[in-house]
Amino acid sequence: MNIDCLIPAAGFSSRMGKWKMTLPYKETTIIENSIKNALTACNRVIVVTGYRSDELVKLVQKPKSVITTTNNNFGNGMFSSIQAGVDLINSEWFFITMGDMPDINENIYKSLIEAKDKNLNNFDIIRPIYKGKRGHPVLLHKKTIKAILAEPFSSEMKNVFSHFNVLDIDMNLPDTFMDIDTPGEYKKIMENNTQQGMV
Repeated sequence: MNIDCLIPAAGFSSRMGKWKMTLPYKETTIIENSIKNALTACNRVIVVTGYRSDELVKLVQKPKSVITTTNNNFGNGMFSSIQAGVDLINSEWFFITMGDMPDINENIYKSLIEAKDKNLNNFDIIRPIYKGKRGHPVLLHKKTIKAILAEPFSSEMKNVFSHFNVLDIDMNLPDTFMDIDTPGEYKKIMENNTQQGMV
């Protein structure tokens, strides 16, 4: 399946109080689990590093299907990391997801791909929705790349979305918007996994 996935993972994790990408999660770390899930549906994952870049590159660049690039201006925000990575996209469609969303599973990715195949001529961007909340991953056509790069680095993806036809898919899956930003969120998701026998 020729679809790339872009994962911005350059931030300071300031709300967490510690660097969240390498926190233990299931058998590996938060970022490694996010990458593993993406690779169930994508042939390549592009990880954009920034803060502690050398350490993250050593951790994730094991399979040849994982490519890393560095956003030297990561302090400018997440959108600047997306801009730093989209030039490496070489598939007609690609995902953007977050490095701190390790529970986005294979079924979520494949459901969005199926929606794309059914609506190929009508939409440029496909997003999952849960109880009215827009989540991740987001599936985009490569025509959006030019618009992403045309925005200022301080922009947001919603400004890009406004230029394209967007299809929202109601998935009834909380995993599509549950990221890990704070110690409380990390504790809660670890407790949930423990109860399910996953850690």
